[in-house]
Amino acid sequence: MKLKQSLLLLVSISMVLLSSNSFAGRQGINLIYGIGLGAVSPADSDVAAAGSVFFGFIEDGWSLEGTAIKSTEAGTDIPLFDYSIKATDIGIAYRTVESNNSYYKFKISETDIDVTSINTATNADITTETEGRTYTLGMGWRMSRENRLEVDYSYHSSDDFSDPIHMINVSYLWGGAPYLGKDF
Repeated sequence: MKLKQSLLLLVSISMVLLSSNSFAGRQGINLIYGIGLGAVSPADSDVAAAGSVFFGFIEDGWSLEGTAIKSTEAGTDIPLFDYSIKATDIGIAYRTVESNNSYYKFKISETDIDVTSINTATNADITTETEGRTYTLGMGWRMSRENRLEVDYSYHSSDDFSDPIHMINVSYLWGGAPYLGKDF
């Protein structure tokens, strides 16, 4: 890991551990995990379907999260070339206080992305590895006492690509602190 990724991980873990021992902590540290489906689109390319796996620790809205994403093959503006994407990210997120069983999510993460270009005529492939920061905005809904549905839009910028990579994901999450509001 690069220095900035190590520092992001250290700061994120420190914030979660400090908040678990604070007097303001109401829920304690909880495990949260889920799966998702979505779409990913680099510049000058068709949209590819993607699946994701999510894992994290949450406490009073703050969470340290890790996500793995893998897409199907999709076309590009260049004839005879397709692409696919694999990505992993780790970051810190904040979910606002729930109101009417919904909330907003803000996340900043360091992301490693492998973009594989596939020549459909020769079946040869070239993988471009890139690292960069991803910014995520999302909205979530409480589905039951301990289950949530989240819709996220992510914007990934990197020095290796001239244009950003856009991702939209719908995730179903389990775990976290049980909702203490109205009964379901």
